[in-house]
Amino acid sequence: MLNRRILRVKAMQALYSYFTTQESLKDVIREKLESQFYPDPAKDDFAEADKFKARRELAARLFNENLQARSVQKDEGVDTEILNAVDRAIRDYYDELRSEERTIQSAMMNDIEGIHKLYLKLLALPVELAHIEKQEKDKKEKAYIHKESKWRWNFMKSPLVDDLTKHEAFSKQLIDHKISWSDEFDQLKTWYKEIFKKDEELIAYEDKEEPTLEEHKAAILHLFKKIIFKNESISEFLSESDLHWSENKPILRSLVAKTFQDYEQELDPPYELKKVSQNEEEDLEFFEVLFKDTLHKSTELDELIEKKVKNWDISRVALTDRIILKMAITEMMQFHSIPVKVTINEFIEISKLYSTPKSKQFVNGILDVLANELTSDGVIRKSGRGLIDNK
Repeated sequence: MLNRRILRVKAMQALYSYFTTQESLKDVIREKLESQFYPDPAKDDFAEADKFKARRELAARLFNENLQARSVQKDEGVDTEILNAVDRAIRDYYDELRSEERTIQSAMMNDIEGIHKLYLKLLALPVELAHIEKQEKDKKEKAYIHKESKWRWNFMKSPLVDDLTKHEAFSKQLIDHKISWSDEFDQLKTWYKEIFKKDEELIAYEDKEEPTLEEHKAAILHLFKKIIFKNESISEFLSESDLHWSENKPILRSLVAKTFQDYEQELDPPYELKKVSQNEEEDLEFFEVLFKDTLHKSTELDELIEKKVKNWDISRVALTDRIILKMAITEMMQFHSIPVKVTINEFIEISKLYSTPKSKQFVNGILDVLANELTSDGVIRKSGRGLIDNK
């Protein structure tokens, strides 16, 4: 299932995308600004090229110097045309940045929704296999092929598949989310012939005349655990519909396996559809606030970090490390029920996975010092569960 560490990682990736876009956007807007101060071959004298160059350089300098303030100060010594152009460029920059923030945030939430949709689609896969089996069986019967076979069409007869097709809530969600394998049915038939029918455990299952309920369940669990989530070509196919497949795969594997493991034939319904997260509303709020607050308070967070980075300009700290530090500080300040030690340990683990080899010590050192100072200053305040191990 989706847990807080995965949400932290996804928020970190979204912030990395935002901050890298921010830097490239500065360059794009600045170049566009400078382009306004090149001589026009139709009306300008190229003998004044130095004058145009000076105006370009002044515009670029004013843009850089006033970007943080979000507007340029009027200066009687500067041409109004340059001041107005710089002011427009700064407005354009922040308009584009706001648009980028909305796009990234929307993609973040869509990613979580996408996990749920892919979970439903994967659940439907055994049903589709049963359809393929029926097609193959009907085809052989019409052709009067009665050759002895070890394949007894047991997916078609599986009570787990039958109960899934009758599950009203499941069917409704497939319709509501427009989820279907119909466009990939040929691909499923290829997997069926080239992968599933050659798997020894599935062959043994299909060779049983009357499989028990546990054998039906074991076959479906094997299908997912040992084939769907392990086969390279299937994983490659699924990654095309999920850009974060490598990260989402363990979540989906857990959700799908748990759904079939918890199947109880005598219950009504026999399946319980799983949630992506146990505390979905609370977790999504955590996800959104961590992203937004880290982004909106980025400058103040940089200033906090810079004070603790001895003899270093903050810009020289690896972007991933800066994002990890800023997120950790945000979490310590904003989420009063999460113990400081939990936050620090979580982001140390993330730094080990996603940053440089020396990041662990660097992140740990900075966060330890800042956590102590901000707690003493009353900036970090914990309550309830957040007080555990905080001393």
